[in-house]
Amino acid sequence: MDSNSRTERQDCAAALRVIGQELADLLPLHLEIEIKGTDFVVSGKGLSESETAKKNLLSKVWRALIHRDPGTDIVDWQLNSTSFSRTYSQDDLSRSDEHHFTKRTGSADLPDIYSLGERLRIVNAKGGELLHLTKTLNSVSFQYRDKDGVLQSEEYSADDLFRIQQQYSSDRGN
Repeated sequence: MDSNSRTERQDCAAALRVIGQELADLLPLHLEIEIKGTDFVVSGKGLSESETAKKNLLSKVWRALIHRDPGTDIVDWQLNSTSFSRTYSQDDLSRSDEHHFTKRTGSADLPDIYSLGERLRIVNAKGGELLHLTKTLNSVSFQYRDKDGVLQSEEYSADDLFRIQQQYSSDRGN
C-alpha cells in the first residue's frame, strides 16, 4: 500500500472512529453513513441523549439477562428510539478528534473493541473510496469504489468485527 492510500485509509478510519464516538450516547442499533464530497452524512435511529434513557436501557438490558427475553428489549428500544441526522464536515471531525484525543492518550487501556467508534473504524475500503456504510445490530456493510473505479460491497458480521479488531489490537502491539 503506498503512503497516499495509507493516509487516506487512516483519515477514513479516524473519521469513522470520531463519528462513532460522537454517536455512542445515542446507542444506535441502525446507522447509515453516506460520504458526499468531503462530508459524512449520518442518519439512523437511537435513544435520546438523556441520562434517563441510558439508565432505562441498562435496566432493560439487566431485565433481559435475567428473563432471557432480549426480543422484548429490542421492541422497547424501537418504541423509545428517535431518528437522527447529522452532517460532519472535515473541520467538525478534526475538532471532535482533538477533543477525544486526550481521552484516548490519557488511558493505558486498550480501546474498547465493542464501542461504536472502534466498530466503525475497522471498515477497510482497500485503498479505494468509501461511499456508503450501514451498521445494524448484527453487522456492518459498506460500499466503496476500488482503485480501478469498480463498485465493491462487503459485509462484516459481529463475529468478523471482533476478529478483525483483535487482529488490529495485536498488530498495534497492545
